Amino acid sequence: MKKNFPSKLGTAALAALLTFSSLFTGCGSSGQTQADASVSNKEETGSAATSGEETPVLTVWSYWTNGDLYNDQGDWEYWQAIEEACNVDLQFVDSSGGKDALSLLAGTDDLPDIIIELEPTIPGGVQKLLLDGSIIPLNDLMDNGYMPNFKAYLESDPEVDKLCRNNEGLYAWAPMIRKPDSPLVFNGNMIRQDWLDELGLQMPETVQEMEDVLVAFKDQKGCDSAFSFIYGNYNIMVNSFGIREGMYVDGDNKVHFGAIEDEYLDFLTLFNRWMNMGILDPDAFTQDTDAFFAKISSGRTGLVWGYTGGTLGKIQTIQEENKEMNYQPTPNPVLNKGDKFIVDQSSYRINNIGGAISATCSNPEAAARVLDYTYGEEGNMLANYGKEGVTYEMVDGKPVFTDFVLHNPDGLSIEKALSIYAGCNNKPFLVEKDYMLGGYAYDVQKKSLEVWATPDATVKDMPPATMTDAELQEYNSIMTDIQTYLDEFKLKFILGTEPLENFPEFVENIRNMNIERAIEIRQAEYDRYLAR
Repeated sequence: MKKNFPSKLGTAALAALLTFSSLFTGCGSSGQTQADASVSNKEETGSAATSGEETPVLTVWSYWTNGDLYNDQGDWEYWQAIEEACNVDLQFVDSSGGKDALSLLAGTDDLPDIIIELEPTIPGGVQKLLLDGSIIPLNDLMDNGYMPNFKAYLESDPEVDKLCRNNEGLYAWAPMIRKPDSPLVFNGNMIRQDWLDELGLQMPETVQEMEDVLVAFKDQKGCDSAFSFIYGNYNIMVNSFGIREGMYVDGDNKVHFGAIEDEYLDFLTLFNRWMNMGILDPDAFTQDTDAFFAKISSGRTGLVWGYTGGTLGKIQTIQEENKEMNYQPTPNPVLNKGDKFIVDQSSYRINNIGGAISATCSNPEAAARVLDYTYGEEGNMLANYGKEGVTYEMVDGKPVFTDFVLHNPDGLSIEKALSIYAGCNNKPFLVEKDYMLGGYAYDVQKKSLEVWATPDATVKDMPPATMTDAELQEYNSIMTDIQTYLDEFKLKFILGTEPLENFPEFVENIRNMNIERAIEIRQAEYDRYLAR
């Protein structure tokens, strides 16, 4: 029933399809609470189950995280539940490749019907694929009743609706949406509270206090990598100076490129000093996760950057073997005592994953039902909590995860056990706050969501990109060279192989690479966003 779908271009090409996302599903269930007014019966949803039509067969490219549990995504209980609810037969293509394959397939007849993936892996982003005609806008399907739940939710949530449509009012895909009460900051710095207690130190609140703590960790605890991180994620320390490294928007809605601001020199000076003092991990910019966690396990570091889920969760398992270890989330550091941290760390309420329908889809109406399903009450429960009686039970009117999820008999993590019945964590759906909190096994993870939150900060990241095709091409041609130059020289400044006195020349070189035009493009884009 569910077989890997062979492509004319082979596995490498199909892999590119990894670039879209369509876990958003939408069949003929009664709507989400917001959708009840517009969906009076299943027939209005366009459900195949009510019309007696032959079961449509749809090919699907889907973001895939359970390859160690299933060889074929069609065997995943989550997708089987969607097939049954939406009366479709989903056939999954091999999604083991990358964006290069998508580049080959976009604009051809080989795109599968439904595509589910993270936008950063989509060449040019989802808006580019819409402009190219590789995918179809969802507007007509929404207006003609095939996506009633999705449409009703957007009508109930103007903030999200503004984020979901582009400047022409077109909906390229159905993205993962966090509800208004959901946490929006999922990463930050974490520190060894047990060492602070042992050394009689307070939780650091300023950059200078953090430096003093790191020196104490180095001198008194023998840390050779007192502050460490992976994936190049040191942004919170940049943000302490009131800017972002890349493009951002200030409180006056003006777009900036942080790396050419004077405050970026202040950050580089700080990291260069920390490197010279021996309190910044020299491997942090290149190390992999194994090396990172090995340093945590062996006590070679005491302050780390990481995620609420993966990093803090992994640290908790390390602490089970190191009972004296106690990592806690640290406040975002400011320059002066009592200052407000002004850079918003929050994610936008739509995530960078979503579901799209290809222009060559064999049955757009059936595909729309699948995309719409998780916006209805039944699909929302599935995507958040899985299967009642297996992954959750209703207690006092609320879903509570079972031991299958929280203490899986096969030793699966909470995320992986839940994903069998609720799909992978990073998927398009309406994210419930209780789902997010229930998925964290440790109180310290829930605490981090509050410690790192920045709800009133005025400096913000750019919203999801909606540049025109011409703007996108020009912008990418400018920024590719600038980003390469920035990545090279920021490390030289930090490591000391390039004197900090050369920062003005560094800025001038970036200006000569046409950064002002790139800022102008993003400003025009942002102005259109505000005017929607």
